[in-house]
Amino acid sequence: MKKILKNLDAYFAGFMFAITLVVVVNVFTRKFANYIIPWGEEVATTCFVYTTFVGAAWCLRTHQHVGVDLLVDKLPAGARKIVHILTDLIILVTNGYITWLSYQFVVSSSVKTMPILKISSVWLNSALILGFGLMTIYSLVNLIKTIRQPADTKRGEELDS
Repeated sequence: MKKILKNLDAYFAGFMFAITLVVVVNVFTRKFANYIIPWGEEVATTCFVYTTFVGAAWCLRTHQHVGVDLLVDKLPAGARKIVHILTDLIILVTNGYITWLSYQFVVSSSVKTMPILKISSVWLNSALILGFGLMTIYSLVNLIKTIRQPADTKRGEELDS
């Protein structure tokens, strides 16, 4: 249970991705039964958006984003730590700002409804707040861990503990 709670973001993104398989079902029903699932595209799109943004947050938390530290690794330990702190700070500020913009976007688009499901687009657009909100939290955690770590610790290995 502890493992599930610790990786809830990954399980949620995986669950949402599994629901996008409705697209595959829709392809087969269109080809073989000459029938389309009218709501399939909206459900698949919504789930894919959640998969993308929550999955990106998981990638940030687990350091799965692509990064090139070739030059940073050549720096002395103290300078390397400063670069990592500045990088984490920039990521934190950027994610916090995008979370705020996402909130404003959701509020401004709340009157719009999805054409087939007739539900508010807030359900779709809230994926941005959730994803970037998680990334902001994870960025703050990463920044604190980077500040607390010894200068000679390798990037990534200290943050996973």
